[in-house]
Amino acid sequence: MREGTSRTSRYGLGLLLVLTLLRGLIYAVLIPPWQAPDETGHFEYAWHLAQLGRLPSQEDISPEFEQELLASLYEWRYGDYIGRPLPEAMPAQMRDLPKRIFARESRTLRGERFSLSYLWQALFLLPLRYQDLPFQLFMARLSTIFLNMGIVWVAFLTFSRLVLARSHLVLAMTAVVVFLPQHTFINSVVGDGPLAELMTCLVIFCWVLIFQRGATVWSVGGILLGTVVAIWSKTTAIFLLPLNFGLALWWLFRQRRQTRSWRGIIYLSVGAAVLALAFWAWMQYQSPLGSRTLPGLLESVFKGDLLWVDKRGITFGQALLYAHNSFWASFGWMTVPVSLGWYLVLMASVVTAIVGWFLRGRAQDEFPPWAGFMMAGAVLTALLIFLWRALLTSSSGYFQFQGRYLFPTIVPMAFLLVGGWFLTGPGRQRGLLGGLGVFLLTVFDTWSMVLFILPFFYFR
Repeated sequence: MREGTSRTSRYGLGLLLVLTLLRGLIYAVLIPPWQAPDETGHFEYAWHLAQLGRLPSQEDISPEFEQELLASLYEWRYGDYIGRPLPEAMPAQMRDLPKRIFARESRTLRGERFSLSYLWQALFLLPLRYQDLPFQLFMARLSTIFLNMGIVWVAFLTFSRLVLARSHLVLAMTAVVVFLPQHTFINSVVGDGPLAELMTCLVIFCWVLIFQRGATVWSVGGILLGTVVAIWSKTTAIFLLPLNFGLALWWLFRQRRQTRSWRGIIYLSVGAAVLALAFWAWMQYQSPLGSRTLPGLLESVFKGDLLWVDKRGITFGQALLYAHNSFWASFGWMTVPVSLGWYLVLMASVVTAIVGWFLRGRAQDEFPPWAGFMMAGAVLTALLIFLWRALLTSSSGYFQFQGRYLFPTIVPMAFLLVGGWFLTGPGRQRGLLGGLGVFLLTVFDTWSMVLFILPFFYFR
């Protein structure tokens, strides 16, 4: 499995890629237009980019586009689905909508918040820029589905390197990426996260190659390219900076003093310098990562008015549970959750996986001894940055905990989940629990579509 994949694995990968495409198309067609987080704002930026052929500014906002978008919001019952009715009379401009309407506030073009994702989406809009908006929206969604197929492919390549002998385990880990409902939903609508996720997957894959074969120009270049593009696409990938630094130190510590090691050290040193320069440039054109100072945060913690309850009355614990739930399934503008029983079962599956890793230790007979530590380090780094951003950057006083912000770590999470389920099984029956876990997820995926998504949007 290290040097190649079996014929069964290749056929399995082909099947999973086809399922990724088909399921993405189903979500893209069945989810009504504009019923995804910030989809109106992301599409607006990509649309103007395709129309103008250059980066737009606030002065380029098209009144005709706003009128067509407003008409589409009314036509597709936007207000009914978000639980916030639109005004009876359609306003002349987006800014005339009430503040409670999400589409009014989620306009990245008005804030001039550029993402590299918009360039990718604009390529699909360019030849169709004179069609009606819903059709253009579908084509922009299609661009996201193709990115998701890339994510599945890179995930498979990574798992093929991390699993030493069992091809079915590689396919099971890849299947988790394919059948996670919220992941499919987010990666079938218009947003800025999927490109960041794909590039993060590339970075992790390159690190796996470095730990197996040593640093090369291509692996270090992949880390540099992936990190810059990921962060420039969405700031949820900012955890790659401390992760890259930590993995570089770990790899250097593991090397013996050999000529080939010094070549790798030179590669990584140059890479770190380029990455630091890119981060500095990014900071010049992006808002600071935190609008709260650390002393201000600590003051709020001691007062008890931030850490435990936000302005909406949501406690910190409730926000964490919401992050867990919305990682698995919370559709629309986070307005379509599933039943509590499913969330409890999924939480139990996560606990089971964690127990499996602790019971079986490093499991050197199944995975490289460093694999579990690398994947766990990636997830923990992302979680810490996730908590820091949610607390430190929230100038509104609201907890900003959404599970989709952790999707850049989908590969480490799938590895740890399936690996943990696999290790929990007794002896020769190890693979049984892992297979049951993947089967449970596929059932949950179908259940979410049939009993939650379809009834909410079409049968009420």
